[in-house]
Amino acid sequence: MLTINNISIKGISCVVPSIKINNVDLSQIYGEKETLKLIASIGVETRYVVDEMTTTSDLCFNAAKKLLAALNWDPNDIGAIIFVSQTSDYQLPATSCILQHKLGLSENTMAFDINLGCSGYVYGLKIAASLVNAGIEKVLLLVGDTISKIIKPGDRSTELLFGDAGTATALQYEKNKKLQFELGSDGAGWENIVARQQIYSDTNRGANNAFLEMNGGEVFTFTLKTVPPLINNLLHELNFSNRDIDVCVYHQANLFMLKHLSKKSNLKPEQVAVSIDEYGNTSCASIPVTLCARKQEKYKNTLLVGFGVGLSWGAVMCDLSETLLLPVEVLEHD
Repeated sequence: MLTINNISIKGISCVVPSIKINNVDLSQIYGEKETLKLIASIGVETRYVVDEMTTTSDLCFNAAKKLLAALNWDPNDIGAIIFVSQTSDYQLPATSCILQHKLGLSENTMAFDINLGCSGYVYGLKIAASLVNAGIEKVLLLVGDTISKIIKPGDRSTELLFGDAGTATALQYEKNKKLQFELGSDGAGWENIVARQQIYSDTNRGANNAFLEMNGGEVFTFTLKTVPPLINNLLHELNFSNRDIDVCVYHQANLFMLKHLSKKSNLKPEQVAVSIDEYGNTSCASIPVTLCARKQEKYKNTLLVGFGVGLSWGAVMCDLSETLLLPVEVLEHD
């Protein structure tokens, strides 16, 4: 376990695109019986997806604007901006640099991208917290994906599952606050979630150029093997029991998987937050989306758990009892 002291998560905001998909409408493609069976298994009833002209940075930009305004943060005070995504705007430059300019941050702001998916939010928190711990007082973490752009039409393993979202998280130096992490990876399973089949498009705005492929069975096996020990190890290091957790937010992989993880980790349904029914699997954004989608907004012992593509995983225990959690907003186009 790695503890980073004197770190506070001051606020989190989320923005989803304006196109709302009802999965039951896909019955015309897969048939009513098959579609209802898929919905019951993965738990996704509706999703929000982007159009061809909207990018991940558009969603994260709007989430960041709302959060900075709500916290009354001066853009000039932000020392670093981190963009976590697997659907960046361009192959180069780093999308974080584009967002630094659009948000009006100081030219002294450090800006860089991280290419991570399902575990990306926890990894991003770790890196952002490390920067604060190293002397950068305020850090803006932008995490989002537009996975719908790399879904192959007719792929039943992915088409009903994924939604799009952009999020912003503000971290700041604060005494007597801390984040406690467990992180890991196993690249031997990299082919189980991969994008390599080329997409050819002259109209799509963004650098998303390969279809997503996923071996659901292997991912399920990996998750059940890895995540419960990850949680148990972290709780053991903290001298916590499962009952001490106020809320556990898993990466919203699919509902079937979340139920199995909760059972294997001895967590009650009321301890586990779920948003996949309304927003789908939003990749690296799913943890902050779930936090912002909840009606109750104050959590002390909060466990955040990411796992998936890489293969990689991470968990963090944090105190969100004083964190501003803005409700999820739908992107408004000018």
